[in-house]
Amino acid sequence: MARPLITSEEKHQLLQLLNERHGKWLRDEAFEVSARTMQNMVVAKLILRRRDRTSVYEMEAAVDSDDPRVRSKREAIDLALDFLDWYLGEYLGQQRQVLLPLDFKPHRFGEFEVLARGDIHNEVLDDLADAWLRGERPEVPSARELRRPNRNQ
Repeated sequence: MARPLITSEEKHQLLQLLNERHGKWLRDEAFEVSARTMQNMVVAKLILRRRDRTSVYEMEAAVDSDDPRVRSKREAIDLALDFLDWYLGEYLGQQRQVLLPLDFKPHRFGEFEVLARGDIHNEVLDDLADAWLRGERPEVPSARELRRPNRNQ
C-alpha cells in the first residue's frame, strides 16, 4: 500500500499549528488539510470551512516535484504548505480581501515558483441546487441563514 503524502499524525500537527498561528481570526471556522499528486506536481490543499457550511474557502498550492531545486516530494509538500500558511496570514490579516485566483497562477515564493488557486463557495446552497436539479423541492432556509460569502474577483 502506498504511503499517504501527509499522515494522520502530520495532519494533526499541521492543524494544531494553523490554529495556533491563525485561530484568533477564525469566525466559527475550522481548517482541513490534505495533499495529492497531479502529474509531476505535488498539491497541498487547505480548506477553511465555516461550521454551518455557508462559507468554504478551498486553497491549493502546487509545486513541481521535478524542479531540480526541490530535493524530494516531502520538500515539495512542505514548500506548498509553507506557501499556504504564508498566504493565509495575508488573507486573514487583510480582512479577507486578498483572494487567490480561480485557476492556478504562478507566485514567487522565495527562490521557488508555486502555483496557487482558490475558490469560495457555499455548500448549503450547492446542496440545495443539486437537490433542485434532481427534481426535489427542498426546504430553503431564510436569507439570513444562508450568509453568502464575498467573492470579489
